[in-house]
Amino acid sequence: MKAKSLITLFLLLPMFFFGQIRISETIKTSSIASETENALYFVDFWATWCGPCIAVAKQLSSLQRQYPKDFYIMSLTQENPDVVKRFMKKHNVDLAVAIDYKGETFSRYNISSLPYGVLFNAKGEKLWEGHPADFKTFHIEGYLSTNKQRISADKMFKLQSYKPVSIQKEVALKHDFEIIEADAPIANLQIVKTPEFLELTGSLKHIMAYANNVYKNQVNIPAKLNQIYRVRFKYNTEASKNKGATILKYLKLKQDSKLVHGELLFFNLSTSHFWDINQINWGNDTPNFLIGDSDIKADNVSLNQVNYQLANLLEIPIVTNNETIANELHDWEVHYKYFDLMASGLKDTYGIEIEKKISEYPEFIITKKTP
Repeated sequence: MKAKSLITLFLLLPMFFFGQIRISETIKTSSIASETENALYFVDFWATWCGPCIAVAKQLSSLQRQYPKDFYIMSLTQENPDVVKRFMKKHNVDLAVAIDYKGETFSRYNISSLPYGVLFNAKGEKLWEGHPADFKTFHIEGYLSTNKQRISADKMFKLQSYKPVSIQKEVALKHDFEIIEADAPIANLQIVKTPEFLELTGSLKHIMAYANNVYKNQVNIPAKLNQIYRVRFKYNTEASKNKGATILKYLKLKQDSKLVHGELLFFNLSTSHFWDINQINWGNDTPNFLIGDSDIKADNVSLNQVNYQLANLLEIPIVTNNETIANELHDWEVHYKYFDLMASGLKDTYGIEIEKKISEYPEFIITKKTP
């Protein structure tokens, strides 16, 4: 009798399964796909501020129109719903759009760059992931041939009750620098580039790694000081030029450094010849980086900024032998997935010789200032 009661209780519980996507709000349903039974589900991770995301959405819409009854695309963002709804009023979007529940899907799949896509079958099993621009019709055909089970969209994407803080309107930045402590946990650093200011949201460790252009594990900070912050810098100000020092001064912290031995990538710039800043132009209010599953494209950034991205993607410190050259602004296209391809590409395109070796690199230690 007890076993029967347990079975009955289980049958009455809402169905959850591994891989199911929880959302806090549906902004819109798809106008070009079936909500009923689909074999494949593609989650398009995006943001309203991400220029390349908007461009790739057109390609995804084309794929969605070709497979309206077998394949379903959900564009998922972790932004405030008010921001997304304002964006939707200005842009015609055919795909389904929803808000990630407490950012858990972004965190689960370690989404550190946008746009990004993950394909699932009806069981919630991950089949493919990478830059959405690399996802083609032959992928859909191939996965449809081996994944016959179907599920409705409302079971794949489970709506959870959650009320974020409402945003009435976007106000101008009053000062050159603003910082507030954030409540929600953030797995990875979120970088938002607006026309007026740069916004960083994440742990102090991740923010200081960005400020120093280094691998995050090169920043050593006690857990009690490693709070989550949202930091804004107005462009072309002293605060923006000295991000790390500005943050540390406000929080009454100090940063020391020491050299440690370990494995690193060494970039020799002795024979370098870089692109200028006219090879790529994404505009002033879009991110400087487009990071796919194998390549980085960058618009008007320094090699040190590129190395920050590479170091955290490859999880290894990177050092150069010429800081002046490494701080100059250029456009970039760099392969990073396979070391040999990365090495040959950097040498042939930019004259950079790279070597993996054991040597010294800086570690940054952040502590509380003594009274």
